[in-house]
Amino acid sequence: MSNTSDILFEYLREVFYNPSKAKLDIEQLDEDFVLLGKGLLYFAECFAQYNELAIGLAKGDLSISLPPPENELAAPLKTLHASLRHLTWQSQQVAKGDYKQRVDFMGDFSNAFNMMIIQLSERQQKLENEIDASQKKTMALEQSNKLLSNITQNIPQQIIVIDKKTSEILFMNSPAQNEINLDDAYLERLLALMAEHHDSDAKYNVEIQYPARDSGTARYLSVSSYSLQWQSSSAEAFVINDISTEKNQIKELEAYAFRDTMTHLHNRFSGMLTLNMWLEEHRQFTLVFVDLDNLKYINDKYGHSEGDNYIIITSKHLRTISSDAIVCRIGGDEFMLLFPGINYDEAVSRMENLYQTLKSDEYLDGKRFSYSISYGVVSIDEGNTLQSSDILSLADSRMYKNKRTKKKDWPTDKDLNDIYGE
Repeated sequence: MSNTSDILFEYLREVFYNPSKAKLDIEQLDEDFVLLGKGLLYFAECFAQYNELAIGLAKGDLSISLPPPENELAAPLKTLHASLRHLTWQSQQVAKGDYKQRVDFMGDFSNAFNMMIIQLSERQQKLENEIDASQKKTMALEQSNKLLSNITQNIPQQIIVIDKKTSEILFMNSPAQNEINLDDAYLERLLALMAEHHDSDAKYNVEIQYPARDSGTARYLSVSSYSLQWQSSSAEAFVINDISTEKNQIKELEAYAFRDTMTHLHNRFSGMLTLNMWLEEHRQFTLVFVDLDNLKYINDKYGHSEGDNYIIITSKHLRTISSDAIVCRIGGDEFMLLFPGINYDEAVSRMENLYQTLKSDEYLDGKRFSYSISYGVVSIDEGNTLQSSDILSLADSRMYKNKRTKKKDWPTDKDLNDIYGE
């Protein structure tokens, strides 16, 4: 019996302090302790499941698998897990603007959480009230003052007043007259475009795209419409601003915000925006993570201008890989390619062809260094459940595996000296 007691005690100690080595051979126990031994085995299994769940919760991993229902030892932790998942969902709803969420199962935390939501709701309502009051005040001022202040001959805006029934021109200032003199179809086209937006007799403002007079970029007009009595006629007044310059400047700024200034490829912001959009749409595509090999060596040995050439020339080749691909520079020497509708093997084939083409770029003729890229490929299908960060991490690890296979082929300084001499 003493031996059996020692075996059971040693096993229980291992279960607590070294569970991976905990072993219990039932056949070594006295017959009277066999049932107890089986019970300890079941307890150890339940305890291991309990411990795994506790560790997962401590790390904040709410996706961890739960112990089976018969494991009563883990029941309190499973209850905590369910509460935390529900709290996470409630927090997500609050982030979306649902301020009706309340927490009633976490003591002092519940009070703090609920008070925060009440304050957010009150601030939101206050802000909406202020916006509404400001809009009403602005509309009132515009209705009472803007038309009278604008209908003059010495302002740059075009002013046109027409009869609502007959479309007869009742008033036109000089800028409007000049526009019609240049384009006799101007008023007809303008009225047709405005008719697409006209849904009431109230004042309204729209931006419309107007055909250019030449082959240049389209014009953009901001048109405010006012219903009014003009002498004895029911009329409509149009106040027209040409905002083409502002719109084109905005487009240029938007393009700048989405492009990398050195390579003119999509930048990281644009690339991640596209990646997340494709994931939300459950599209099938292949992601390739690309890294330049030995860029630091070229920068250190031959100067940063050569390093910049390396980046620019590689970008030029990446841009030609596919007309459908989204090519992004997401870091100094890191690129991301998004291929819609092609599989893993096709992406690898294209990257290998590009790898060989880059190595033989004519710029390298006579140079004492070479160009090379490493890449990692991940294919995504409609059933994908990975987040963008997980996909990039996987592609990055595959890229480094690809890089390790090539390192043995990279020329050393000694190799280059043997080829070119000092």
